[in-house]
Amino acid sequence: MTFSRRVTALAASFLPFLFAPAFADSNVLWKIVHDKCVVQTAPCLSVNTAGHYAMLKDLRGVAQVLLIPTDKITGMESAALLDPATHNFFADAWAERADVDVRLPHALPRDGLSLAVNAQQARSQNQLHIHVDCLSADARAALKADTDQIGTDWAPLPDTIAGHKFLAVRVKGETLGDFNPFLALAKTLKDPAKEMGDHNLVVVGANFADGPGFIVLTDVAVPGMGGEDVQDHSCAITH
Repeated sequence: MTFSRRVTALAASFLPFLFAPAFADSNVLWKIVHDKCVVQTAPCLSVNTAGHYAMLKDLRGVAQVLLIPTDKITGMESAALLDPATHNFFADAWAERADVDVRLPHALPRDGLSLAVNAQQARSQNQLHIHVDCLSADARAALKADTDQIGTDWAPLPDTIAGHKFLAVRVKGETLGDFNPFLALAKTLKDPAKEMGDHNLVVVGANFADGPGFIVLTDVAVPGMGGEDVQDHSCAITH
């Protein structure tokens, strides 16, 4: 069997799990990354050993990819995310955005790319993963309208986005650099160890009047409503 056929067969072996109901196996992503990707890369797109993460094409959507830590980090509630020594996975996800662009007719504009993590009660998998994909047209329009009102302190957005009443903060810079959204959110909470898991967390590229940056969004999730709601896996904004 050729290498390409082995990769195809390996990826296909996981299809039943990823298309199965959410309750079927909440550890599928961990099994893929830990048992397969760190051993031979496939079916992941890449494995960054130094960064402790892998990139995997999600079966949903034309371009959606997932950044998944190669260490066991369950999700938003994990103590590892409160440790400054843990890699800045949001910064890594932004750096890997070419994995999305290459699957689209043209590269996404800065304010069209979003990075999303779903809260504990709004996810199906018990391994941290950042959804890297197109922002929905509605979410993009709302954030563009609100951009000038978003400051450097967390405050409610004027508009509801995808049913969410987010708090937002602006971050300046071409990249996230040393700004870690997980740690930034934790600083706003009275008891991060208990409260982090209740939150969705989203990062969207932005173009401010004084230069490039990011809009970071968070809210306390209700079951079934994750940060991923701001994304459009069909990437309609590229058409």
